[in-house]
Amino acid sequence: MLENQPRMRIDRIPDVRVNFWGYIIQNGNLDGLAFVKSCTQYFLQCYWKRSSKQGTRIELGKTLNDGEKSDVEKTLNIVARQKDNQHYLHIYVQENGRTTNEVYLDGQETIMLDIALGKAVNLLTPTPHFVSPYPFGYY
Repeated sequence: MLENQPRMRIDRIPDVRVNFWGYIIQNGNLDGLAFVKSCTQYFLQCYWKRSSKQGTRIELGKTLNDGEKSDVEKTLNIVARQKDNQHYLHIYVQENGRTTNEVYLDGQETIMLDIALGKAVNLLTPTPHFVSPYPFGYY
């Protein structure tokens, strides 16, 4: 780099969207992405602990409400299900209380979803709202 040239910085502005059948979590909603990622992480941890034990249940039932004001109220639901001693992650979208789309994911498919959500979170760049001259609140 030449001495008199200013340092160049290229800012990337990613557009991150996670879409579950019309239920969209956009890049401004880090809480939504973190919520779904933590649900998949919890399911996977319980899945590996309980995969060798017969008949144990995974207690997971979470709902994420759409924050938009519209005529249609959408919710994303994540529930752990068990059938024939196999654990599944049941993800479904409800519109006005009626299930519109759903999917059952096994352990491998949940790992793939978790990796994809992790990549989406890593693409986001933090934007500070308040920068304190004192780090960690010390004066």
